[in-house]
Amino acid sequence: MNLKQLEAFRATLRTGAITSAARALSISQPNVTRLIKDLEKSVGFALFVRSGRGIASTVEGRRFGDAVENLFTGTDRLKETASAIRNSIHGEVQIGVTPVLVYQVTPHAIADIHRDKPDLKISLRVNNSPGLVDAVSMGQLDIAVVNVYRKPESVHVLYQKKVKYVCLLPQDHILAKTVKPVDLKALQAIDCVAYDTARLQSAEDNWLKLLSWPQASLSAFSNIAVASLGRTTGKPAIVDPYTARTMVALGGVTSQPITQRLTSTLYVVTRSIDTLSLAARELADAVIRQLKLPTD
Repeated sequence: MNLKQLEAFRATLRTGAITSAARALSISQPNVTRLIKDLEKSVGFALFVRSGRGIASTVEGRRFGDAVENLFTGTDRLKETASAIRNSIHGEVQIGVTPVLVYQVTPHAIADIHRDKPDLKISLRVNNSPGLVDAVSMGQLDIAVVNVYRKPESVHVLYQKKVKYVCLLPQDHILAKTVKPVDLKALQAIDCVAYDTARLQSAEDNWLKLLSWPQASLSAFSNIAVASLGRTTGKPAIVDPYTARTMVALGGVTSQPITQRLTSTLYVVTRSIDTLSLAARELADAVIRQLKLPTD
C-alpha cells in the first residue's frame, strides 16, 4: 500500500469513474486501474465492482474510503501548515534597534513585511547597542540592528554597513551656506553640542581627538539626544546620517558632510543562522535592503 494507490482510489471514489479519476490525477486510465488493483491485493478485498458501464464502490470500499479521507484530511492540514511556515503567515518576530533607526530604515522594513503578511506578529524593541547584543545572544530577540565601533563577538552578523557621520547645522548658520564639507577644526571655537566623554572614550581614537570640545556647554551620549539638542538650541552637532535625515525632515536644520573621516558601523545580528526562522530571515532581508539604500 502506498500513497499513489490511495490517491487513485480516493479520486475514483470521489468521481465515480476511472476515466474522471485519471483526468483529475493527470495520469492515464490504465495506470489508475493498475493502482486500484494493486491496492485491492494489498487490503485483501474488492474496492469496486462493475455496475453497468461504470463501477460502484463496495461496502468494504466505502468503509475503507472513510479511513482514507481521514488520512488525506491530516495530510492536507500538514500541507497547509507547511505552506503557512513557508509563507510566514503565522508566528512572531522580535526585532530590536537603537534609537537611531526608530524613525529610519526599520519602520519601512516592517511596513514592507506587514503589507504582504498582515497576520505575522512583529514586535519592535528599542534599546542601546550593548543591551540589544545581550538580548540577541540570550535568545530574547530574533534579530537586532546595532550601532557600534567593533564587531560584536557573541552573535552572528548577517550584514554590516559603515556609516560616515555628518554635521547638523541650523539653516541660517554660516557653514550651512557653503557647499564645501565642514572641517571639524572650524568648530573647535564654536559652542557645539558635544558627546559625553564616556561615549568618546568607547569610540575609535579619532573620535576623542576630533570631538573633544571642552568649551561645549551641552553634551549627550546618544546620536538622537545630541541631534535633538542641536536642533532645539541652534548649535552644530555631529551625528550619523540616519539621525540627521530625521532631524532635517522635522525642519530648521540642514545636514552637511564633514572633511574628516568619522565613522561607526551598523550591524544586523542574530543569535545563530540555525535558530533564525523564515519570517525573521525575511524581516532581516527587508532591513538589509533598506540599509543598502543611499543615506544622502
